[in-house]
Amino acid sequence: MLVKELRQGLRARSFIGVFLALQIILGVILLSASAAATSDQAGSTISNIIFTFFSIAVLVVQPMRGITTLSSEIKDNTIDMMVMTRLSAWRIVTGKWSAIVSQSALILITIVPYLILRYFFGGMNLLGEIVMLALIFITSSALTAITVGLSASGSVFLRSIVPMFSLPVGSYILLMFLMFGFGRGSSLADFCALDSDASRITISIYIASCLYIGFFFLAAGTSLIAPYAENHSTLRRLIALGVTCITVVLCSIYVTDPDFLPYFLALVLAPAFALSLTEFGPLVPPTYRKFSRFGMIGKIGGLFLFPGWPSGVFFCSLLTLVAAIPYYFVTSSYGYSTDENIIIALGCLGTLLFPALIINLFKMKGPARVSNYILLGAASCILALVLLGVAESMSNPGFLWLFVWLPPVALAMLETRIDDQEIFAAILIVDVVLFAALQVMALRNFLASIRENQQSLSSEAPVEPTNP
Repeated sequence: MLVKELRQGLRARSFIGVFLALQIILGVILLSASAAATSDQAGSTISNIIFTFFSIAVLVVQPMRGITTLSSEIKDNTIDMMVMTRLSAWRIVTGKWSAIVSQSALILITIVPYLILRYFFGGMNLLGEIVMLALIFITSSALTAITVGLSASGSVFLRSIVPMFSLPVGSYILLMFLMFGFGRGSSLADFCALDSDASRITISIYIASCLYIGFFFLAAGTSLIAPYAENHSTLRRLIALGVTCITVVLCSIYVTDPDFLPYFLALVLAPAFALSLTEFGPLVPPTYRKFSRFGMIGKIGGLFLFPGWPSGVFFCSLLTLVAAIPYYFVTSSYGYSTDENIIIALGCLGTLLFPALIINLFKMKGPARVSNYILLGAASCILALVLLGVAESMSNPGFLWLFVWLPPVALAMLETRIDDQEIFAAILIVDVVLFAALQVMALRNFLASIRENQQSLSSEAPVEPTNP
């Protein structure tokens, strides 16, 4: 898959155009800048030019090429033929992603001669700028994973329109940040030089976040095209549980300010919740048989690791309990009052649960569950911001109580004069109701699925011959 996609990608007009345009623009502009700029400004100018055009190429153009990678295969009805070969769904998705990332790596390699030119102008933080290039490339890989994973979605809005608007805007913000840093004497490059604990910790967390988010979006694309016989849920959930446990341990030991807890945990839990609560594949007998071989341990493990959204609800309940541990250690060790932080955590949790309840109440099936979940979550957040604006325009924050059943509204209420204790009680009740409703629906569907698989296995059991 990698060889096939890479050969096609290297011959594509989009890649050839970006590659040649980047070389011509950089060559002409760098020579002009080096001739016109003073010796003190030449190095900074060249760095700005290199990072600007490299970022445009790998943060906007290259990820945009992933929008049609899987959707074109689905549209041409060739995805089923590919799945019937020895290639698994995961290898198909990662092969397409690797082909685009390999082309981005080729563009990265061509930047090296310009960095050499930059070095002779002096004032260059060599390690810092190399690390910055590496971070841009890693960011490009994560963005490509997002577009490739979303390309399997049936929603045109989600797989095409959202990336077409979000990628240029996000890249523009990043470019302004890069140029702002260079304008202050390469402060951002100095930060990326890995010469301080803050630099090393921040960059490590950023790289880990890119890898984690990229993996889950590729996993989402895999789930949308994989046949039911392929069980990708178990490994994905084990990875999510392992990352959550590591994050909980690190937060319990090193985090001294509870303001950071909701954001760290939301980053880890959001991808796991989004996929676990929207799985549409049924539990098939071969998967059930693998778990049943381990007896009671297999049955308990299957409660959280079986494919399908019912076990996904139980798994998300387990993740929630694990993620609550750092709040106990931070508050008991440092004596912080975490009322507002707990409200933020509960609001984020409810925001992840609310779309899952809606898609299950309306019994949505198939790959549309994933796209509808994401769109409902985004729509609820936008609606909460609109309601906050209406309440502020009327100078009546109590208006928001009419919509407190929408979890993001509780987060918006923190910006008003409403007492935190009242918001805490409201969002706690909303989360308990959401969890309870999902648990009831999940338990009913889970038990029905177990009975079907047990009946299927019992009908397949060989019948012992009787003596005549």
